[in-house]
Amino acid sequence: MRPQDKTKLSDILTGATDKLSVDKAVTKEDAEAVHVAAEMVAEPGGVAASMTTAANLNQLK
Repeated sequence: MRPQDKTKLSDILTGATDKLSVDKAVTKEDAEAVHVAAEMVAEPGGVAASMTTAANLNQLK
């Protein structure tokens, strides 16, 4: 799959382009790292859920 065809975190999060320094394709490893972060204070539907969604969409492409 071409990198430009992959779902990126900014595709999932509103306004993420303004908040992120780089836009990269999300991998399962990225999603897992956020999900199991040591100081996880995320709420359901937060960044971890968005990264998981993006990674799942990339696997389907």
